[in-house]
Amino acid sequence: MKIIIIGAGKVGYALAQQLSTENHDIIVIDNDFAALTHADDTLDVMCIKGNGASVQILKEAGISDSDLLIAVTNEDELNMICCVIGKKLGVKHTIARIRNTDYSNDEHEMLKKELELDMVINPEMDAAAEIFRLLQLPQAANVETFAHNLLEMVEFRVLEFDPIINMDIQSVMKKLPTNVLFCAVKNNNKLIIPKGDYVFSQDDVVYVIGERANITKFFKYLGRTSHKTKNVTIIGGSRITIYLTWLLQEIGMDVKIIEINKDRCIYLNEETPKALIIEGDGTDQEVLDNENINYADAFVALTDRDEENLISSLYAYQCEVPKVILKINRLNYIPIVKKLGLDSIISPKQTTANYIIRYVRALDNSVGSAVDKLYKILDGEAEVAEFTANSTTHELGMKLRNIALKKDVIIAAIVRNKKIIIPFGNDCIEEGDKVIVVAKSGFLFDLNDIYND
Repeated sequence: MKIIIIGAGKVGYALAQQLSTENHDIIVIDNDFAALTHADDTLDVMCIKGNGASVQILKEAGISDSDLLIAVTNEDELNMICCVIGKKLGVKHTIARIRNTDYSNDEHEMLKKELELDMVINPEMDAAAEIFRLLQLPQAANVETFAHNLLEMVEFRVLEFDPIINMDIQSVMKKLPTNVLFCAVKNNNKLIIPKGDYVFSQDDVVYVIGERANITKFFKYLGRTSHKTKNVTIIGGSRITIYLTWLLQEIGMDVKIIEINKDRCIYLNEETPKALIIEGDGTDQEVLDNENINYADAFVALTDRDEENLISSLYAYQCEVPKVILKINRLNYIPIVKKLGLDSIISPKQTTANYIIRYVRALDNSVGSAVDKLYKILDGEAEVAEFTANSTTHELGMKLRNIALKKDVIIAAIVRNKKIIIPFGNDCIEEGDKVIVVAKSGFLFDLNDIYND
């Protein structure tokens, strides 16, 4: 596919990086010479300096024969204009990033219809939803949902006294009081799609999938019970903070926001009148002590600087706050941060990239069983994809034990008529099923890609 990306910032770069590895022709447009030079030096893409809303620049990029235009500049209105002009000039599909909190979900739908946008993305709103899920299941390092929220996939680290240490998966499954599936493990920086003979070790990073109630029972089996989160302290008054506060207050949580900028505090007070707004430096240990950080049920660091988020999160972690979550923009920081014991990390640009890559793969496969949902795990080395089986899907009705799957692929779950099936050898895939697959990254465009032809 030929894809034009307008905006070479963090999100634009992440998209260009991922999409260029999937054999797409990528053109990046931006006015910022330094950002374009960085993209040109490090990625296999074409770069054009100029205004993405310029008819001349878009024609120079070959807009009329392009499949997709993605506008991810820092200005919502500019993104919308780029998409409108792109459609007029002949691009087949458009995606706009619209971040302002003034635009609600209802307004997103209206804008999509009136401006003929094929997709609207809001990284901050999506990041807030991700944090919200984590706060509802604090035992997990990360949480992702599938099949209209019927299934959850959670990440956890194997600890020294966990009962599963030195046990193989087959033995663990016999002892578990609940039905879940272990679908990915990272052991000493090596990605493993595990089979029944895999033996768990301390510090393994493990992904397990199942229904929420079964995931909760699994954590109880590990001995990781957690009291319900009632109060949350947030550092930084970003857009994510506003969206997250709205979500948390809908379910009755108490929210305290610490923000260093006075004008921003006034704005936060207007947008989130039920939250307690504190003017102060969230990286200052004295400020955190004065705000009784050690009594917080959860701590979330959402400033615009990775270093500030890391410093304040480490202090909250030392104060034994039960749940610590931080936002990291630079993906190369994430492995370092995890080594420090901070596993719950949010990357808005990566979340956005996941959404758009799923959309691109669906466009790329308009005939078969396209990707409904895509989620990168284990630092991008593996991905979880959700498909809907249809008449083009191979091996329908055949027992899984008789099907040859590609190496490093596992069928993690099947959802049929809202019933969850954690599959074993006698189960099968039927037309209309939601099928969740885990595999090493890069090749899941169609459900048929899992089969060893």
